[in-house]
Amino acid sequence: MLYNPPRLYSLSKRQQGFTLIELLMVITVILILAGITFGISRGVQNAQARTKAKAELAVISQALETYKSKNGDYPWISVSNVSNEKNVKDAAHGVMKTLVGWQSVTGTQEGAADSQTGVIFRKQQSTLDVSKLSLSQDWPDPESEVETAPSLSTYFTDPWGNAYVYLYKDPSSLSKWERYGYILFSRGTDGAASSSGLDESTGAIVTSPKVSAFKNQDDNIDNIYAGE
Repeated sequence: MLYNPPRLYSLSKRQQGFTLIELLMVITVILILAGITFGISRGVQNAQARTKAKAELAVISQALETYKSKNGDYPWISVSNVSNEKNVKDAAHGVMKTLVGWQSVTGTQEGAADSQTGVIFRKQQSTLDVSKLSLSQDWPDPESEVETAPSLSTYFTDPWGNAYVYLYKDPSSLSKWERYGYILFSRGTDGAASSSGLDESTGAIVTSPKVSAFKNQDDNIDNIYAGE
């Protein structure tokens, strides 16, 4: 009788590589770990951006207080609708241009360049260091022999590249403004703001009930407000 030794090839085949199920398990684990890492990284970046926005809002707020101490009030700049991108950008440009001395504002500073008053605007002293803020485009060359005003497309931007929202009174209807101070905020990660719960002409902000509160609107949940 011939002796047939047991075959050992089955083990060697098992050692040749992973099965399809094992490969799928490894890929699944890698994807889960990658998702967790990405989520953590994104969360950290968002937290850093919010911290930066708060710091920039504090810089603008300080400049506004300095401006008020010199001119008697904050810049009067209205925004008819905080949901309108052009309105927000124009107002952001206006307050920036005013704080750096390149624009006069009705009621708070002499220099309205019109034929009725006959007053010619002369550049005022800046109350703001623009190097501490992000801008939509480069500032005019400070080394130039002739200092030039920033263009209309230049304004403060938050860490997400969106214009900060600023509004305070409407020169055409000052008596309507109910708030003690101005409104200043970043529109957050989504770059959106809802007017629901906010009256731009009076500055009144709905705080309750919860369902109708301005800050609880879907577009406003991630907003970052000056002083908070």
